[in-house]
This record gives sequence, C-alpha cells and structure tokens, in this order.
Amino acid sequence: MNFKPQAYFVDLDGTMLDLPKKEERISEQNIKTISSLNSNGRPVIISTGRANSDFVLNLAKKINAPYVICQNGGIIVDQNNKILKINEIKKDTVAEILKILIAEKMFFIINSGNTLYGPNRKLKLIRPWVKNLNSVNYDNLPKIEDATKIITFGKTKRGILRLKEKLAAMFINVSLHIVSKGYSIEINDFNATKGIAAKFVCEIMNIDPKKAVHIGDSGNDVTTIPYLGAFVAMKNSPKNIKKLTEHIGPCYKKGGVAKVLKSLE
Repeated sequence: MNFKPQAYFVDLDGTMLDLPKKEERISEQNIKTISSLNSNGRPVIISTGRANSDFVLNLAKKINAPYVICQNGGIIVDQNNKILKINEIKKDTVAEILKILIAEKMFFIINSGNTLYGPNRKLKLIRPWVKNLNSVNYDNLPKIEDATKIITFGKTKRGILRLKEKLAAMFINVSLHIVSKGYSIEINDFNATKGIAAKFVCEIMNIDPKKAVHIGDSGNDVTTIPYLGAFVAMKNSPKNIKKLTEHIGPCYKKGGVAKVLKSLE
C-alpha cells in the first residue's frame, strides 16, 4: 500500500465480529486495537449491512467509532444514532421487487427487521440467525411504506445468481449484492452502497477518500474499490472477492481485523 491510511471502514460479520458463536461477538484484541486508533485521531468506522440496532450502536460506542454506515449505506448515523443520510428504495420499486420475490417463492427480510416473510415451506439452507426471526406467510405481508434494504434467500447459489441477473435487468435504480457465501441477495437503493457512503463520511471528516481503507469479506464490500484508496479482503472472503484486490488479510477469527490494522499502521 503506497499511502498511510487516515481512516478505516470495517465490515462486521465475517470481519470485525471475530467471535460469532460467543455472546460477546467481538474479541478484546479487536476492541482494544480499534478503540486505540479512534482515540488517537485515526477513525475506524463501522460499515455493515446490519441496521442501526442497539447491538450495532453499543458496539460503536464500545470502540469509540464516530460514525456508522448501516444497511450498506441505506442509513448513515453518528455514534448517538443521529441520522446523517438516508437512501430509501422507491416505493413503486419495492412493490415490484416484492411481487417478483413472492413469485419466485423467496424468503425475505425488510429493513433488517425481525420478521422473515416466505412461502409455506421450510428453508432447507437455513442459517442459525434465521431461527431467531418471526416467520410470517406472504398473506400477512403489510403495506411497505419505507424500505432502505431487502435481503432475500431461498435458492441454490446458481439460482441466486440467476435471480440477481433478472433483477438487475429489470431495475436500474437499485444496487444488488450477493452475500452469505453466495446464498443471499442484498437489495438497496442505487445510491446506497458502502463505497458511496464511505466517500460521504470521509467528506464529513475532511479526509481524502483515497487515503482511506475498507476491510471486508463479501460482495457489498467491493463497492468501496472505486471510491477509497484500498480494499483489504479477509482470507475467509470468497475467491471472486479476493481476485479483485491485491491486499489479502488473515482470517477474521482470532483478532484478524486487529492484525490487519496493526500491519497498516
């Protein structure tokens, strides 16, 4: 890397949260390293597909992160949850997308909420976090007024890829990212990407985006490549993600992010 980073943007799942199966979710090693940087004028910003939930905001305070990019840039807040920017998907677009997802018999979650909408069938490729959601049939889907993010799953990797291509051909005003190791699609407004959001936050902090680094592991992280100085893909990233950068970090577990940050300092 031919520059000294002035700011870092870090993904959560598969990146910063290195203890996914434990209650604390994040190691003291990561907390101490990130907190130290934030306290010494080298901002480390959370950049996640998650909502601005209590967990995310408490984590921001724990590591002293001044800003949080949520829902891939759908919502940008400060540490106290003051909304700085919001990018909602157009209402008619949301309605049309949901019609397609229902026709495709997909499962989906709106705005990173606690409700999983789906058909009357069990999800074979179920992930642990899905079990904690309230499962509801399509018949009980309310009228959606505001949506900053939709995540959908329920097909094979090949099926997910085909669905993404179908949606991309039909809607030019949304951004689509394949995540969860190829089994899910995140849908946001076209202007809601981690890259655009990182540029926005850099401008707030009066930092040149080309002097900032993003660290992540999935499809929504590569949107930062055109906007920031460098993208570091964790070793646990899919091969197609690692091919897009020359900067490969260690596996996220056991303080992987702390190791990356220390190597760049």
